[in-house]
Amino acid sequence: MRIAIGGIQHETNTFTRLTTPLSDFLMAEGEAMLDIPPAVQDTSMQGIIEVCKEQGIEVVPTLFAQALPSGIIEREAYDVMKQGILQRLASGDGFDAVVLALHGSMYVDGIGDAEGDLLASIRRLVPQETPIVCALDLHATMTEQMVNNANAFVGYRTAPHVDKVETGRRACQLAVWAVREGVQLKTEWVSIPMLISGEQSETRVPPASELISQLVHMPGSGKVISSSIFFGFPWADVPYSCVSTLAVTAKADAAFGLEEARRLAQQIWDRRYEFVFTTETHDLGKCLDIAEAEDSKPIIIADSGDNPTAGASEDLTNVLAELLKRSTKNVLVAVIADKDSYARCLEAGRGSYVDLELGRVNPTEEKPESLSVCAYVERIGLGKGIPAAVLKIDDIRVIVTAERTDVYDPKFLADLELNPLDFKVIIVKSGYLSPEYQALTRRPMLALTPGDTNLLLEELPYRQVRRPIFPLDKDFIWSAEL
Repeated sequence: MRIAIGGIQHETNTFTRLTTPLSDFLMAEGEAMLDIPPAVQDTSMQGIIEVCKEQGIEVVPTLFAQALPSGIIEREAYDVMKQGILQRLASGDGFDAVVLALHGSMYVDGIGDAEGDLLASIRRLVPQETPIVCALDLHATMTEQMVNNANAFVGYRTAPHVDKVETGRRACQLAVWAVREGVQLKTEWVSIPMLISGEQSETRVPPASELISQLVHMPGSGKVISSSIFFGFPWADVPYSCVSTLAVTAKADAAFGLEEARRLAQQIWDRRYEFVFTTETHDLGKCLDIAEAEDSKPIIIADSGDNPTAGASEDLTNVLAELLKRSTKNVLVAVIADKDSYARCLEAGRGSYVDLELGRVNPTEEKPESLSVCAYVERIGLGKGIPAAVLKIDDIRVIVTAERTDVYDPKFLADLELNPLDFKVIIVKSGYLSPEYQALTRRPMLALTPGDTNLLLEELPYRQVRRPIFPLDKDFIWSAEL
């Protein structure tokens, strides 16, 4: 058996001023993919490769690329990656299946639905009888173009996402099974007019946990071979924004798949008011009041409006400004991405004072203004390989990085010789806190702050989403049977 593999993963925020060039992507091409390089580690592509190796399947590796969520992908960048996949597919001697590791919420300048465009292009190269199976993020946004050009989709089942590799394994196992059994796969799906943030649909608690528990994957009996729920990505203002459900069956059993997708969709719609924040949530002022009154430490607060893992710019300093105004003690802020400020700290050197114009302090205003601070450079180092400076401003430590980065792993702090248990309050640029940060605190909190990833969805300037859509609109009737 020969299986072609590849993919591009990016979660695209259309509300940020950022764009995403090719240089933002970690990439592996051809045979190098099979060595599980950094671009592939802890992704669904890793799981796909593992299954192929375990089962002795001949692999046709094309290209795999992934980038931290950010703004609209530049067309030239997408074209380079797309052609890297298509050219290797076209030059192959034929294969029995194509298995892809995608995200499901990519947006490309001038194209829009990137996954739909890529799948349509691949299908033009691949015979109709050759199955195309895709692993997707739980926050994928399904489209007609995607469903019309692939046979099956398998989604993550956890948020925070701790089953990326396992999802790739499931997708590949499904493709292998379909080839060996001679089963032609078919996906039926339902688009639900809803917007839900990940912070309202963590899978450890209801209703998400109860919905996810109903999903199946290659059960021993029944017509439905695999089912998935996709909660979509609300920080993309696109005409096809939605929550969706889908079921994969043999082509002859497609009616059973549609029935199951409708059943799941109706449950989600009927429980739409139950999708609330699953972490204790307040405005920033109340979060800080609570933190200052708590006896335990650290109290960890997510600065949700500037969450880089949902595509935010990560350069906002409005929270730091409030901490300075309050003279808050023993606080760590992780992180502020500001290339120029980092360069000034590097030039000044450890043990120096430096005047900085740091980030943007006014996220709700059109003209960017920086925060003027005088900071002591405590250390210069690398956090998970990212150049960083640890600054002391009054009794506040601030990590300033040379580029945007996720901070969901406390190892980032350890790399910079920072012990989270030393701080009374830690502010993390994040949405829901990772399991690693959750384990460090008795009282995790979510601060509703402004920015590219504002969690108050009704405040976002949507112009392209189809209306009506919940929760922007609440007074309308919808049924999965319509």
